[in-house]
Amino acid sequence: MSQELFFAILYTFAFGAILATGEILHTIMKVRTEYTRKFAHSAASLLALTFPLIYDSYLYVLIMGAIFFVVMVVAKRKKLLMSINGVSRQTYGGVLLPVAITGAFAVSVWLNDAKLFIIPILILGVSDSLAGLTGMHFGKKVKKIIIHKLSLNKTYLGTSVFFITALLISVYVLHWFVGNFSTHTIMAAISVAVGAALVEAFSSKGLDNFTVPFTSLLILSMF
Repeated sequence: MSQELFFAILYTFAFGAILATGEILHTIMKVRTEYTRKFAHSAASLLALTFPLIYDSYLYVLIMGAIFFVVMVVAKRKKLLMSINGVSRQTYGGVLLPVAITGAFAVSVWLNDAKLFIIPILILGVSDSLAGLTGMHFGKKVKKIIIHKLSLNKTYLGTSVFFITALLISVYVLHWFVGNFSTHTIMAAISVAVGAALVEAFSSKGLDNFTVPFTSLLILSMF
């Protein structure tokens, strides 16, 4: 058995364990679905950040992504995995997450640039989750974003949290890769944070799981 296949099997069990943990938290410990969704979202994203340490090609990651995409589609249609799908609103976030992770990794391997994967997925796993949790806790107490009578169902506080954390992530990771805080690095970090925050604010029904990482990736590729 090759090392890459061995780790693919381990990853498959690990991602499965994340889903199982979410189900235990929701079913047995009665944790709200909104929280178990964020747990699975963040845990899966952070686990995926180790892909560049293991894989030089994207074949096994594509296979894993396809497996979990099918699992999430079936679970959504059959009303399974209620720790993720047990919400009243229509959302495609659970289905899009494996697509985003797999797609971002494939592009980063193709362009031979690991930061094109690390920054978007960190923003997806950390910034998006923190913004969502902030909105859940303070959504009724703070002003929602309304542009020309269009309500985005997002709060100024949540979007601010997203922007600040995305900026910190971008600055830190870019510094780690580049080795200095040049004007170019700072501009790249600001551009990524602004772009990601904007698409997150305008994305609904869980589409930010796709738009946020690929917007971040696209902006990064321009620098």
